[in-house]
Amino acid sequence: MVDRITAEIVRQYLETVSEEISKTMENTSVSPAFSEAHDYSTGIFFARGTQVDLLARANSQPVHIYASLTSVEAMLSEFKYNLNEGDMIIATDPYFGGSHLPDWTVMKPIFYNNKPVFFPAVRAHFMEIGGPVPGGYNSKANEIWQEGFRLAPMKICEKGEMRRDVIDLLRANNRLPEAMMGDLNAMIGSCKVGEDRILRLIEKYGLETTIDTIDYLLDYSEKQVRSVIAAWPDGVYRGQSILDHDFGGGEDINVDVAITVEGDSCSVDLTGTHEQTQGFINSAPGNSLSWVYTEFSVAMAGIPVNSGFFRPIKVHLPRGTVVNPYSPAPVGNSTLCIGNDIGQATMKALEKVVPERTGSAFIDLTIDVIFGLNKRYDSELYISFDYSAAPVSSGGAYGADGWGGYAAPHGSLRIPSFELMEVLFPFLYLQNEYGIDTAAPGRWRGSPAHLMQRRATTDAVGNHFQVQHSRYPLKGFAGGSDSVGNLVVLDYTGRNEEPVYIARESYFQQPGEIVFARKQGGGGWGDPFERDPELVLRDVFDEYVSPRSAFEDYGVVIVEMDLPRVDLAETRALRARLRAAVPAAG
Repeated sequence: MVDRITAEIVRQYLETVSEEISKTMENTSVSPAFSEAHDYSTGIFFARGTQVDLLARANSQPVHIYASLTSVEAMLSEFKYNLNEGDMIIATDPYFGGSHLPDWTVMKPIFYNNKPVFFPAVRAHFMEIGGPVPGGYNSKANEIWQEGFRLAPMKICEKGEMRRDVIDLLRANNRLPEAMMGDLNAMIGSCKVGEDRILRLIEKYGLETTIDTIDYLLDYSEKQVRSVIAAWPDGVYRGQSILDHDFGGGEDINVDVAITVEGDSCSVDLTGTHEQTQGFINSAPGNSLSWVYTEFSVAMAGIPVNSGFFRPIKVHLPRGTVVNPYSPAPVGNSTLCIGNDIGQATMKALEKVVPERTGSAFIDLTIDVIFGLNKRYDSELYISFDYSAAPVSSGGAYGADGWGGYAAPHGSLRIPSFELMEVLFPFLYLQNEYGIDTAAPGRWRGSPAHLMQRRATTDAVGNHFQVQHSRYPLKGFAGGSDSVGNLVVLDYTGRNEEPVYIARESYFQQPGEIVFARKQGGGGWGDPFERDPELVLRDVFDEYVSPRSAFEDYGVVIVEMDLPRVDLAETRALRARLRAAVPAAG
């Protein structure tokens, strides 16, 4: 039996190794999606027989991590006893342990005494994966083969040597083979760093003590989760989220969640969720489970997230629905939507149990895949995301306003430097700011919406725009207001101005033409009439809230506009009148 001090040292060591794997990926990758935006995740897994456990993960993309576990399970299912020292495996297939085709997972078995026991893994969102459209987001897809190149688990390295046949296959099915190889080598090198650090751990403590420590850290997280759930009232708690459309003609795609709390465990049932769709928003099980577990981790902050965390939470994903489709349903947009809606429905159910631990912890964005030829670089082909068109803004939470930044499921994701993007690609940003009166009112308000204008410069810029949640914006919590919707406008201020509410594929923005995007912020938390009037005044000073919105949405009376101040007596009276009017209005 390992002592607790040693066990805690090892647990922290594994967390640090996960972060080191992540930092290696950041520092050695080629694409801004990884080196700047951190659109990847890293973790350490452990296998005993057919049981695979997550031991530790970095915070880059928390919502990736359970899907990474299913990739390790798929690898072991595929190769069983056909793994050797020096092997490395790559997998992308959503119906074989993946989430969507742009997410590539590289795994490295670590052998000790001739047995594979540990598996560091990197999961990264590649900007190019072959298929009909650059960037891998084909909104016209109605089957997975129309989305890109599928890879069931296969060895990319065998006994320490790169497999030339696999590399040639990957290069032949990619529009950016050189960038792809640079990023793939970064993933491979990152896994090797993980291998080195884990072998040092085993050499220091021995395999038996290390395994005892693993049992401790998994049991510790399980006990912590059970103690939290045990404090919740038994009962059934329901939540729902609705997606505008599926990009394939379907509308109002609902996700229903029922959380049943019983003693120190709970079940999460998604029965009642919309059947799988023609459009490419269907979600493979690994992705769906990742979103559910991530929302629970938000509501239980401070507990180490590993497989012990998952044990008391049983999830049912009904087959043939958007959260567990039959092959070959397309899944390309699922990590964003319907993933966001799985998260939001789960959090809305948790709101009824622990409102002070909930809020808009979701991603809800406007996708803009950019591509084209850049004359500044010898007409070189480029493909990337314009992350500035899709910054995920957080909602208010108990005790904190929402601010522009990526919400918990995509913890360390960030917007690349505008200056770097302007160097790499033929466009110029004209606007990057918060919009006034776009922050969802609440006791703690949501983030203001983000406004972006981008002008093409020397060359036409190809775009795949995909817009969601214009009709069903992010929800408020505990009485907070909902957010504003997303919006994209093509040829902004030009003769052919065109709003986009669903999708616009292969739109070529001509030199001089401007594209506008409004990315909604998150919902508010709590009754807006309970917001500190001085905080409302501060937001008026900062031009996040207008004096009119302060009066109508927050019930705050601001006087002496030359030197504004709050009239507290009038504010109390106004709030009383507005509260009294609410039942009558209903």
